Amino acid sequence: MKAAIYIRVSTAEQVENYSIESQRERLEAFCKSKGWIIYETYIDGGYSGASIDRPALHQLLNDLNQIDAVVVYKLDRLSRSQRDTLTLIEEHFLKNDVDFVSITETLDTSTPFGKAMIGILSVFAQLERETIAERMRMGHIKRAEEGLRGMGGNYDPGGYIRKDGELVINQEEAQHIQLVFNLYEQYHSITKVQTHLKELGEPVWRFRRYRDILSNRLYIGEVSFAGEHYKGQHEAIITEEQFNRVQVLLNRHKGHNAHKAKMSLFSGLVHCGICGEPYVTYQSTDRRGDKVYKYKYYICRARRFPSEYEKKCMNKTWSLPDLERKIINEIKMISTNKKHNDKEIKKINYSNSIKKVDEKIERVIALYADGSIEKSLLNKQIKKLDEEKKSLLEAQRKQEDQSNINISTKLLERYAIDLKDAEFDEKQAIIQKLIDHITVNGENLQIEWNF
Repeated sequence: MKAAIYIRVSTAEQVENYSIESQRERLEAFCKSKGWIIYETYIDGGYSGASIDRPALHQLLNDLNQIDAVVVYKLDRLSRSQRDTLTLIEEHFLKNDVDFVSITETLDTSTPFGKAMIGILSVFAQLERETIAERMRMGHIKRAEEGLRGMGGNYDPGGYIRKDGELVINQEEAQHIQLVFNLYEQYHSITKVQTHLKELGEPVWRFRRYRDILSNRLYIGEVSFAGEHYKGQHEAIITEEQFNRVQVLLNRHKGHNAHKAKMSLFSGLVHCGICGEPYVTYQSTDRRGDKVYKYKYYICRARRFPSEYEKKCMNKTWSLPDLERKIINEIKMISTNKKHNDKEIKKINYSNSIKKVDEKIERVIALYADGSIEKSLLNKQIKKLDEEKKSLLEAQRKQEDQSNINISTKLLERYAIDLKDAEFDEKQAIIQKLIDHITVNGENLQIEWNF
């Protein structure tokens, strides 16, 4: 059985017998008594247990497929946060079939008792989370019952500003919202409302923002929480009668364009090379006698909704089938070309260099513990060595990432087949794995790959 030893010390803890050498001796003795082979010793010198952002810990998580158990001197050496401790044990160690052992608390997940202790810790962690959530919920309900809006988020709702925890009308924006409600009753279309606002020289907000405003009961003087509505302390901007009329109009159009974007294979990946805006999808219909023909397109958002922008973008609008066919053909071509271009990448072994830095950190901390150097010099040296180690770990991580991302020829060929025969959700998952983003410049497509 291969075991990884994990050691963490912060400089203030040297006097508490948690020095690196002290932990190492006891952990090595424990592994020897169990007959375990020590795969590697991971050391985070001078790092707080309040955060799991530690270089050696990251390296340990990357090596989980090489080991059978992680051994620490004490549970708080792994983390001082119960939530982080459970996340590391349950989401990383146990999910990778790696046991966790703390020799001080005799916590060993390879035994039934140890697994039961993890279960107990999880129960208390869940209880803590649920208690906090319930308190927050009760606080939100109490605030809503008092007519006060929940103040989550660092922003003010359109038409209001916050003063001393209360909503006060922003006259300029309130007039704009009143105008939007009036125009929507007249045109029954948010896009047409935006066009008319632009003609009037008014500021034009995003489509989604107007949609949210038109259905928000905040503007009739109410506050809402968890589906319940309460009389608010703030002043209304819209009358309840007009609000109800607008809801009837909105409901008539509800779902008319729903889920169309979800059915586009490259949704969220395509961007305009001229103005930088994302490409969106839309569908048009053509009735010829008794038959209805549907056409789907990818179009630059600044061309689709010109009223929201100073200038209408004129980049090419692509037929959805044509664009998707062209990109899938690119994937097939890469699969073919890769057969001739696969090269063996020479890998650098960073482990020895990282180990030497760890040894330097140990020596410096030992000098401080013996009183041979001042704390200021210790901190300076530790900072310098940490930066060196981080640089090596980053280089190692990049090398490993490149190795992981490097997609084989056979895998690409399989993806090409799957894109032809798989279900839509599977196709979309494959696309997200292969492509980072796509830039449209007229007839030309530039594809940035994830490998």
